[in-house]
Amino acid sequence: MSPQPPTRRRTTTATIVAVSLVTPALAALTALPARADDCRLPGDDLFCNPISTRPGSSGGSGGTGGGSSGPVLPPPPEGLTADEAIGTVPVDGPPPAPAAPSTSQLVEQAMASRGFPVPTVHTAPDGKTYVRVRTSLWVDGFDVVRTEPVSAGDQTVQATAEPVSVTWNLGEKQLVCKNAGSKNGDDCNYTYKRSSTGQPGGKYQITATVTWHATWTCEGAECDSPGGDLGDQTSTSLPTPLVVGEIQTNTGQ
Repeated sequence: MSPQPPTRRRTTTATIVAVSLVTPALAALTALPARADDCRLPGDDLFCNPISTRPGSSGGSGGTGGGSSGPVLPPPPEGLTADEAIGTVPVDGPPPAPAAPSTSQLVEQAMASRGFPVPTVHTAPDGKTYVRVRTSLWVDGFDVVRTEPVSAGDQTVQATAEPVSVTWNLGEKQLVCKNAGSKNGDDCNYTYKRSSTGQPGGKYQITATVTWHATWTCEGAECDSPGGDLGDQTSTSLPTPLVVGEIQTNTGQ
């Protein structure tokens, strides 16, 4: 075989060198994991955008694809909005523990837990009496009232109400008795001077209002005070009809 010309030998040698350099580079690229669409090779370095474009995005910066652009975020944790999950809105912590009630608030709770009894009216004669006849008056429900103890922290509150009087509205007059009264009328009674003929329905509508004097006590290291006065409390009966008639006398001729 005749020797190759010098020029052809130099061309062959250059080709062999180029192939030897390209082959390892191709092998390295083949071994790399598949790239996202926005990975590119600037110069000799492999570069990938860390936020991959998801299907439906606009594609590249110059693309015109449909759909919204930007990353697709996972759903926020339960109980948080999307803004709270990514930190643009502060997340409130647990609500503060409610403040312990004051002694006065416990007193209010105690008073609300127990109502005052509604008095029941009694008269003798019952239902009908007469002018110039002593009528006995008394009530049921003239009793001491105590609430259940109410506690919070190191304080326990209880309220007590003592009955002090009964105010009678008799239609003809108002009368105050210092006790519940009795059937015999020794403690509380009234003698009508006019009949009930001119009243609606021919009857007086009488009521009895019991007045209690209420106080409270507090036991415990957290009490604002050991006790106090709540003043007077009242409860009124339902109206009770009472007929007051005239006693007719016959005189002989």
